[in-house]
Amino acid sequence: MEEQTKKILSRLDELNIDYQLHEHPPVAKALDRFEMGLDFGARVCKNLFLTTRNESRFYVLMEDAEKKADLKRLARAIGSSRLCFASDERLYELMGQKPGMVSPLGVIEDRESRVTVLLDAGLREGKICVHPSDNRLTLVMDFSDMERYVRSSGHEIIFIAP
Repeated sequence: MEEQTKKILSRLDELNIDYQLHEHPPVAKALDRFEMGLDFGARVCKNLFLTTRNESRFYVLMEDAEKKADLKRLARAIGSSRLCFASDERLYELMGQKPGMVSPLGVIEDRESRVTVLLDAGLREGKICVHPSDNRLTLVMDFSDMERYVRSSGHEIIFIAP
């Protein structure tokens, strides 16, 4: 198990957050979960690591996996300039994660709180599937606990209307 995954699980335990941990073959894309039967009765989410064009702001977006990411609408919703995908190098530098393993749980590595977490408000009810920085593992947890975890790290959360 990766070091960051251990940190994440430890922090969840410290916060008394209830979760189920599932091991499985690697999942490259969130939508692959459906074909692989890995939704575990929870909402499947995709996570994108984004930045402004000049890299002055960084965001991790969690939204329903079946939604098409509309970066123009998202930029308007948060009052930002044009958004684009951040580089793999920035992802690793700020959140210690690799492509295909992105999740808001990675903010545990962002000690300077440079990353803002964008959460799809449509996910607020019920359980979600999320990687703990390892695409061979899935945590199933209440969305409200994801929010509590992120807030405990001191990171800003912006809810995005569905």
